[in-house]
Amino acid sequence: MTRPRLFLALPLDQEQRSWLRRLREELQPALPFQKWVHTDDLHITLKFLGETETVAVSAISSLMRGLAAASSPLALSLQRFGTFGKPSAPSILWIGVGGDMDALRHLHAQSEKAMESAGFAPDNRSYSPHLTVARNYAGAAAFSKAGLASAEQMLAAHSTGMHWTVEQIILYRSHLGRTPMYEAVDRFPLG
Repeated sequence: MTRPRLFLALPLDQEQRSWLRRLREELQPALPFQKWVHTDDLHITLKFLGETETVAVSAISSLMRGLAAASSPLALSLQRFGTFGKPSAPSILWIGVGGDMDALRHLHAQSEKAMESAGFAPDNRSYSPHLTVARNYAGAAAFSKAGLASAEQMLAAHSTGMHWTVEQIILYRSHLGRTPMYEAVDRFPLG
């Protein structure tokens, strides 16, 4: 039996998903990435757990339910575009997150501690909250940050709709090769 691939994340509201769906339709012709993330799969990762024994899910849920109940909802916003990987052929196109960043970093740190107590290795990298929107640049010419200028303008023009309150943490399961590929396994209300 295969072990589920799990991660903890913060969801977007439906308004942000709808707007990002429209944005993606406008950006795809100008930014040729091989794979665009399905809008139902957009999220802000708190902790990647990886392949997990099914028996561990109840411990994860118990720890996260308590952590979430002791945490307040977060006011977040979508801020700017960026890339990870080679500048000429980035592997990831992302949108950065702003808002209650101290509270978000604290929630991330608490999630790391809770999952470490459940036997998951800590992630020692610096936490960089973002939404992955596309993967693997596939343009004929080298990627240019200038191509993001119109995306930045669209994001700025719709800035009022890019604010939302996160009211839950979700434990997701990945289903590779399926669209959308993430399934909510459990939900943990904040506050």
